[in-house]
Amino acid sequence: MDRLDEAVADRFGLHRTDLRCLEIVGRERAISAGRLATLAGLSTSAVTAVIDRTERIGDLRRSADPEDRRRVLVVLTEQGRERGRIAFAGLMNETERLLSRYSAPELELLADVLERIIATVGAQAEIAVREAGHSRATANRLVNSGTTRRGNR
Repeated sequence: MDRLDEAVADRFGLHRTDLRCLEIVGRERAISAGRLATLAGLSTSAVTAVIDRTERIGDLRRSADPEDRRRVLVVLTEQGRERGRIAFAGLMNETERLLSRYSAPELELLADVLERIIATVGAQAEIAVREAGHSRATANRLVNSGTTRRGNR
């Protein structure tokens, strides 16, 4: 998947992060910049840069939230959708061909397994993020206190 994403990003002159954000916006339909930052694992300033770049080339646009006009949502343009369809048509066609070989009960089992794997990966990602934050905080405390392992020997 990484190789495919890299090739698609190169084909359209995008950063991989831009492509990842375009994929997220495409799934979500309309999304706030803050939510996009969370889902993409980026800072809000990094997401603003992504939105600026992809808006300039016409793949995303900012739109007022119809429920709260003070809030801005990001949406995929028709150009962005079309480029996504073109870029991933081969993958979609081959996946459809592959899945057509399975019965409905087999597909239900596959869906269940994939949902459980995704949930497991998500849970492990949350643990890793918490541990990374804890490790970073501990390292910062040690540096700020002037204590390091080397200094304690």
